[in-house]
Amino acid sequence: MVAWYGDRKSHWLSRFRPWIYSLSIAVYCTSWTFFGTVGQAGENPWAFLPVYIAPIIVFVFFWRVLARMILVAKREHINSIADFIGARYGKSQGLAVLVTLISVVGILPYIALQLRGIMMGLELIAPDLLEAHGYGKFHLSWLVVVALAGFTVLFGTRHIDNTEHHRGMMMAIAFESIVKLVAFLAVGLFVLFSVSGRADVSLVNEAVESYASPNFATLFIHILLTMMAIFCLPRQFHTIVVENERASDLHTARRVFPIYLVLMGLFVLPIAWAGNALLSGVSADNYVISLPLALGADSVALLAFIGGVSAASGMVIVSTIALAIMVSNDLVMPLLLRRMRLSSHNFRLFAGRLLVVRRVLIVLLIAGAWFFYRALDAVGTLSAIGFLSFAAVTQFAPALLGGLYWRQGNRNGVYVGLTIGFLIWLITLMNQTGVLAGDATSNFLLGVITPPEFLSFLEIKTSDWGLILSVGLNALFYVVISMLTRPNVSERLQSAAFVGSPLPEADNISLYQSRVTVAELELVAGRFVGRKRVKAAFTQYWNQQDQILMPNQNAPSTLIRHTERLLAGVFGASSAKLVLTSALQGKNMHLDELATIVDEASEVYDFSRSLLQGAIEHIEQGIAVVDKQLRLVAWNQRYLELFDFPSGLIQVGRPIEDVIRHNAEQGLCGPGDPEEHVKRRLEHLRRGTAHTSSSNVPTVERSRCRVTQCRVGGFAMSFSDITVFRQAERALKDANVTLEERVHERTCELEDLNQKLMQANQRSEMESQSKSRFLAAVSHDLMQPLNAARLFTSSLTEVAQDAQTKQVASHIENAMHAAESLISDLLDISRLESGKLESKPEPFAIQKLLSNLDAEFGVIAEEQEIHFSTVPSSLYVNSDIKLLRRVIQNFLTNAFRYSPKGRVVLGVRRAGDELQIQVWDNGVGVEPSKQQLIFEEFTALTYRRRQRFRLGVGYFSRYRAVIES
Repeated sequence: MVAWYGDRKSHWLSRFRPWIYSLSIAVYCTSWTFFGTVGQAGENPWAFLPVYIAPIIVFVFFWRVLARMILVAKREHINSIADFIGARYGKSQGLAVLVTLISVVGILPYIALQLRGIMMGLELIAPDLLEAHGYGKFHLSWLVVVALAGFTVLFGTRHIDNTEHHRGMMMAIAFESIVKLVAFLAVGLFVLFSVSGRADVSLVNEAVESYASPNFATLFIHILLTMMAIFCLPRQFHTIVVENERASDLHTARRVFPIYLVLMGLFVLPIAWAGNALLSGVSADNYVISLPLALGADSVALLAFIGGVSAASGMVIVSTIALAIMVSNDLVMPLLLRRMRLSSHNFRLFAGRLLVVRRVLIVLLIAGAWFFYRALDAVGTLSAIGFLSFAAVTQFAPALLGGLYWRQGNRNGVYVGLTIGFLIWLITLMNQTGVLAGDATSNFLLGVITPPEFLSFLEIKTSDWGLILSVGLNALFYVVISMLTRPNVSERLQSAAFVGSPLPEADNISLYQSRVTVAELELVAGRFVGRKRVKAAFTQYWNQQDQILMPNQNAPSTLIRHTERLLAGVFGASSAKLVLTSALQGKNMHLDELATIVDEASEVYDFSRSLLQGAIEHIEQGIAVVDKQLRLVAWNQRYLELFDFPSGLIQVGRPIEDVIRHNAEQGLCGPGDPEEHVKRRLEHLRRGTAHTSSSNVPTVERSRCRVTQCRVGGFAMSFSDITVFRQAERALKDANVTLEERVHERTCELEDLNQKLMQANQRSEMESQSKSRFLAAVSHDLMQPLNAARLFTSSLTEVAQDAQTKQVASHIENAMHAAESLISDLLDISRLESGKLESKPEPFAIQKLLSNLDAEFGVIAEEQEIHFSTVPSSLYVNSDIKLLRRVIQNFLTNAFRYSPKGRVVLGVRRAGDELQIQVWDNGVGVEPSKQQLIFEEFTALTYRRRQRFRLGVGYFSRYRAVIES
């Protein structure tokens, strides 16, 4: 009745959709959770914790993985975990088949566990009734199987499109979740209050007696396996991913479901302790029903039975539907499409046959679970069966989680990993069921799953080691083989859709190079899923493109892929690829044959916005338009470029709430709770108030959003890139903040440089003074013996009788005179540098100086046969006549020396307010590059190998003194 009401009132119940979705996830709590965890706690108070802690950890800390799975599944039209893994690795049909087979083998024992829980409850609650009607355990179990199969067929196979949501069934599952929670809480409260007043029962004493130190290795293994099972269990994948109508519902579920688990686990230990105290010799799995019966509360026991049946039936229904979808899509449908000529059938016959196939599969699967139920009596407890099933499906974890976050993973690694992991799981299953005999030393298979000696201190059970070893080796071989092999083109394309942002459709894939027109493609898809639905899907596709093609034009590769995803909702990804490949490449069937397979079905809405799209596409700002119901109706390409939305998020009809929430979760709305940002922005829109805000976006540093209300209803949002303005503002602030710092740094640098320069100047001045004092001392000391020597030569000249002696004495006197002149020059240098040589400028006629020099050098010119002349001048100068005379003497001396038998001219020229005294000769001359060099002290230039051109040691000091005067 609940399921029927949910189907009939689905529109009215949509307001409670997040809560129904959250409670339907509680299908996780099966008869194992209801009965088996009490049994585990009765034996070990720590053993039941992984069943509750693991899903709480997933929904609190790893919910983004679930959100990613939901978004990918919606974009790729995925409807089962086999379809998900097969689609990720190049839409591999073989891989989907392998996942389906492992799921069937792993989940059937779990369904058998639920049958076992129901039968256990019936035997406890109504043993006399069974005997009175003559029902044996065998017959009663078949009645249970028929009842479960009938409900599942009735409400689980009403649509051929697996992506359509079973709202009635989910409503029933949510209701069952409430029933089992209320029942378990009622039993727990009843037991707690009943035993608290009894003198013979002390829960505290039982807790103390049953306490044992936890085995952390076992706890870790069980928690890890259970966490991976949350992602990989087909029923959890179906409720969390496939039945999710809006991704935002997960935000409610990640809060509600952990609270639900806490309430379910609240009274596990009190019930177990009370059962150990009152029900000695009774199986701990029966405590939930046996305790109320023992305490005389038949009504509470009946409520506990109803809760246990709800827990078991919900799991059976959802798991069977998920398995039936996988088997039909990945095993049965490929066989039908490959071996049957479908041209002779119409849509109704095909659809009816597909539904019949799924209904038969549901019956067969539940019947198979019944056979497992009969065969698993060797496994003593419900929890042992539960962990075996968990370990079987956790073999999908490396391929599933690796496929979401590791682009290099490929199907080769998945094949090898799954094969090795599943073989080790089978060995563990055989050991649990007593098939393997002997011990680790005598039986090789037992030795494989036996913990190594170096881990003996952890006290890990053989079963637990086998389960974790299967998953560990699976993951290891998945990674190693994937790294050693390369994925094909199809796998690389699919990995982009699962791991990162989907890449543009590759036109080089053979399937998408088929020459098929838009009309032919629409005809093919329309005959499978209905013309109205295809037309709506194609319209939605054109609305997202820049152009619309005519029906007779060739379909682009992106449209072919879009059609394939549409068909995947009916057949699954691998079968949809098979159908489309066969149709478009002419293998097995042709377009005209394929067109007769099925008739039209379903309907969907249509949004046409070509005129608006053309108007806003050329605007520089990003533009998005929402209607009165706050749903997206139009946008331009700039809007998509600014926010870099994931593929599939921006669609016509998408609630703007989803877009705002996505931006808030990415941190684009600023710090704080994302839900608060969503609530505040939606409130602005509902009130119709225009507003402006700024935020970060992925592709630019800063953007400004302006929201204005349209006159016809709805809102237009414009997004402008204000990065340049914000950068300029930030640069100005940085300049103001750092200006004073930079000025201080420069000031310190200049002070440091000035200090170093002052120290260098002081050292230079001290060295110059020291040199001057040295020169003065040396010159003074040398002059005394030279003066004495000159006196002696003068005396010798006077007393010498012969000419030769007089000539020698004359030469000695000349040499002494030259030495005296040299020392005099050194004295001049020392005086000048010490500041003692002072010039005495005075005005005088330059002709006076020229006449004296003409008389002095005229005699020398005659002796050296040099033609020497002076140019008269009537000008006056203001200078030191003695120093100037010596400078000119040096010039004339060098001119005479290096102009043998040449001509030398001394003259004066006027240059403005200055006077130039020039000495001209026709000697060898000085190169222009070295003319400045000869004015430096202690400098001489080589001339004709043996002669050196110089102005004299004292010339520099006298020249500088004249210039300074």
